[in-house]
Amino acid sequence: MTKSAPLSGQLSFNAQHSPMGAFMSFTCGNFGTRGGIGLQIGQPGDQEVFLGYKDGDRYSDGTLKCLPFYTAAVNRSADAFLVEQAGPAEQNVKPDATPFQEGEFTRSYGWASDVWEADGLRFSVYSPFGAIPDPEKENRRRMREGLLPAVVARLELDNTKGKSTRTAMFALNHARPGSRILEADLGKGRVGFAFRREAGGAAELFDYTKGEKGKKIDAGPFVFMRWSASDGVRKRYNPVHLLGSCPGFGFEVPAGKRYGITIALGSYLEGFQTNGMDGRYLYTRYFKGLADVLRTALDNAGKMVIAAKALDEKLAAAHLSAEQKFLIAHATHSYYGSTQLLEVDKKPFWVVNEGEYCMMNTLDLSVDHVFWELEHNPWVVRNLLDNFVRHYSYKDEVKVYTSEFAPTTETMQMDPSQTPPPPDEAQLKRPYEKKPGGISFCHDMGAHNNFSPQGRSSYELANLTGCFSYMTQEQLCNWVLTAGCYVAKTRDTHWLKGQRHVVEACLESMIHRSGDVGFSQFDSTRCAGGQEITTYDSLDHSLAQTRNNVYIAVKSWASYWALKLMFRELGDGSRQKRCEELAAKVAAVVSDQAVDGVLPAIFEKANPGYASRILPAVEGCMYPLYFVNTGWAGHSLDEVYGSPSERRMFEVLREHTRRLLLDPERRNLFADGGIKLSSTSNNSWMSKISIFMHVTRRVFHLDADPAIAEVFQKADAAHMKWQTEGSSYWACCDQIVSGEGKASRYYPRIITSALWLE
Repeated sequence: MTKSAPLSGQLSFNAQHSPMGAFMSFTCGNFGTRGGIGLQIGQPGDQEVFLGYKDGDRYSDGTLKCLPFYTAAVNRSADAFLVEQAGPAEQNVKPDATPFQEGEFTRSYGWASDVWEADGLRFSVYSPFGAIPDPEKENRRRMREGLLPAVVARLELDNTKGKSTRTAMFALNHARPGSRILEADLGKGRVGFAFRREAGGAAELFDYTKGEKGKKIDAGPFVFMRWSASDGVRKRYNPVHLLGSCPGFGFEVPAGKRYGITIALGSYLEGFQTNGMDGRYLYTRYFKGLADVLRTALDNAGKMVIAAKALDEKLAAAHLSAEQKFLIAHATHSYYGSTQLLEVDKKPFWVVNEGEYCMMNTLDLSVDHVFWELEHNPWVVRNLLDNFVRHYSYKDEVKVYTSEFAPTTETMQMDPSQTPPPPDEAQLKRPYEKKPGGISFCHDMGAHNNFSPQGRSSYELANLTGCFSYMTQEQLCNWVLTAGCYVAKTRDTHWLKGQRHVVEACLESMIHRSGDVGFSQFDSTRCAGGQEITTYDSLDHSLAQTRNNVYIAVKSWASYWALKLMFRELGDGSRQKRCEELAAKVAAVVSDQAVDGVLPAIFEKANPGYASRILPAVEGCMYPLYFVNTGWAGHSLDEVYGSPSERRMFEVLREHTRRLLLDPERRNLFADGGIKLSSTSNNSWMSKISIFMHVTRRVFHLDADPAIAEVFQKADAAHMKWQTEGSSYWACCDQIVSGEGKASRYYPRIITSALWLE
């Protein structure tokens, strides 16, 4: 049996532990900060998490020794109720805990678990994942198993070598009022607490002295709720105060015994949770309430632990470095924390929220999530595609300028590492003619549980040249590529035939935007006086502009491949041939831009981005690789690059990548060895780095070069530190600025790292 080895290096970092589709996380791990249960938020919860033990029975005056997942020694919530001279019991609250110091505990982090051990104390959180069941195909039992909005944990205390009783406890000290003891019937020997009606925990006690299977102790753990964990444990009288903020569970362990509690941590949000479109959680169709959720989680805890350990073993056995395994595990934990499966108009509605921003189904994230989702639950990808067509597609026109725009000397001399300035008066008033555009798709479907009006995103605005402008061309490519990947994986020609009109419209729209070169030459009229941008909205000139951008050009080439294969399935030979010609044209234009073996980021010499060199130039190569690996392409990767222009583009992109990675000036590497996507920006994205590294290995096989293999080895080590040190509070973080997580935190997109398992 292969297990996750204890981590070395920094142990203080948050991890999300989440069920599938519940938009809920139990977060802990970062020392000295709050965490606990968070619902429908893009950040850790607001509770102090107390996990520890003390010498003596529960009533002893021993000080709790806890893992350091709390902010302060004393919670003073009681102060508002105290009279200065009165001195009631709550005024004498003792310090909550003495924390374990670094070096006194270990942490093992798996694909579906997180285990802490210290002086006989062991705390394990398990969050197994698998296929999210399709409600149109699966029975009620399977739906309850797959959509259970809970994770399980175990808190064990080994006192087999002790000579006197010890007492262990788990508690959550809430920053907001609303804690209560759960009075519902959870089963014999079980106790529970809740926060209002939305979330809570339940526990039962086992004797593990004779083995891991354990024997249930019907007397169960004790429950408490005061203003502090230590006070709640030791109170002989009134251990429960309904004004208390800190509910928890405790248990005594006699000398010579090893006891532990299994803990269920779950949520239940009833009724409509979204605006714009009325959406409720699909799990409410299968569970009656919070007590039902917690009872079910405890009933199935054994199976959940076994499933989590099996996932841990699978990742541990992969032929990857420890750093790569960590990044995959960390990414998976955060991905599921952003997932939300709703019911809208009595139909399932799949949502992945965009981390801290909570934008719903950001399409430029969805196209990156697609590989993971198709591996586990392809139906959610179909659901996403259909909902974009039904609710968040639009038709536009494009701007064809009638006069040349002469950039100012200041613009031409601008440092490419600076973000593009807002449009000046000349740009805003530059005359243009409107020409047919076509179909495209919104950046997202809304934010913070508020669906946007149909055909509109929460993000995009007119008259901008940088962040928050429209991504019309890129989102068109993203829908096409997602659809292509879906058909490649599932061979769902029935769905494809039903969307034939959309696929045809996508090709027409691609052509209208591409001028004579086959990729984006015109901005959408939705931009008004501004210009379209790419998903790399917070980077510099190298990736901000859509027109004549090498990243968009190669992504457009991949989109024509996806369209070509879809038209092949539809029996439309004419359009299939047209896509083949367009792909070859794009490849030829891209190849012609190389200068001294390197491609400029922007193919406009007057643009500051012309001086930038970007690694995402090769990102579009991911999709034909996927079409080949699934067998859908019907031929080898060499044949994908079979035409003369595509073979030349392959060689150009390969050489471009090789030169950037081995650049003596290290312009695409940070000082710590991490990958720098743009030579002129210190902002790098882990999700996109993951795709780039995969393409470099699996398409170009450049890791066969020992020098590049060494670059990647050092990069993996740096990338792990970006998460554990640079982003420790925010769990998995995507946007890293010089090694520190600055944006796109608590983020799902880094699930692209799971591509490395192929």
